[in-house]
Amino acid sequence: MIFKIALFLSMIIQLVTAIVAVTMVRRTRYNISWILISIAFVLMALERLFEFSSYFWETKLFAKDEVSSWLGIVTSILTLISLYYIRQIFNLHDQLDVVRKTSEKRMLMGIIQGEERARRTIAGDLHDGLGPLLSSVKMIISAADTEKMDSENRRIVEQSYSVIDEAIVTLREISNHLSPHLLKNYGLAKATETLTKQLFANSPIKVVFKADISDKRYDYDLEINVYRIVTELLNNSAKHAGPAVINLTLKEQNSWLIVEYLDDGKGMEPDRIPDKDTHLTGMGLDNIYSRVKSLDGSVSVESSPGNGFYAYIEIPVK
Repeated sequence: MIFKIALFLSMIIQLVTAIVAVTMVRRTRYNISWILISIAFVLMALERLFEFSSYFWETKLFAKDEVSSWLGIVTSILTLISLYYIRQIFNLHDQLDVVRKTSEKRMLMGIIQGEERARRTIAGDLHDGLGPLLSSVKMIISAADTEKMDSENRRIVEQSYSVIDEAIVTLREISNHLSPHLLKNYGLAKATETLTKQLFANSPIKVVFKADISDKRYDYDLEINVYRIVTELLNNSAKHAGPAVINLTLKEQNSWLIVEYLDDGKGMEPDRIPDKDTHLTGMGLDNIYSRVKSLDGSVSVESSPGNGFYAYIEIPVK
């Protein structure tokens, strides 16, 4: 009796499952794999129904064992075919995921390259347009005979001359920041070393820079992005962390360019560290994540209040 009750409940559950499966065919947009699975559920429900009914009456048209066997065989075949189609769907999803990641990478790289082209254009316009004008003004003022002027006018000319010198130096620094000529001419290690000296020339912050890549050159897109990443890290420390010491290391290991960065500043809350799905424009880390992602690299960040800031960046090199 207990077995019959259990069989009856099994039959009811199987029927409900078959009905639910069939009603979901439309929601799956008549996907062939789900249609086959639904048919398999229906056949399994029929098998349970036939098995349950055989306890109350016998049919002379079909043998019980034969019908159950055929229903089981057809169900197995349909399940196998549906699994094949499901596997194809998963393969398609994997391919779409690869295409999506490739498109995302190209889009990020396109944005970054466009930004760098704009920087180079502005730097060129400043250097070739405004630079010569300032130099011409400097020459004109330097041609003035200060000996024929009274002390007040002489002082004004000398101040103007000094201000123009400062403007030329500032213009050169801005142009170099927009399109670093050291990076183009001497490579990543030299440009980074010069950057650290320029940023903290008049600062109490000590920067310990190490590089084992020497004068090795990489693809320019990689070099300029790593340079911008390092710049962002240094600026973040100077503006927000207030460290006494910054340790920066550039090295190549097993075809990976590694940037290791550590400061002993005030740190930040762990929940403010972004991951691959979040953004944090206030600290500039999202820009770092985007650049590293465009290069197929990875970023690991550790920080907590009072314990400084640590970043480990790996970028594949060819």
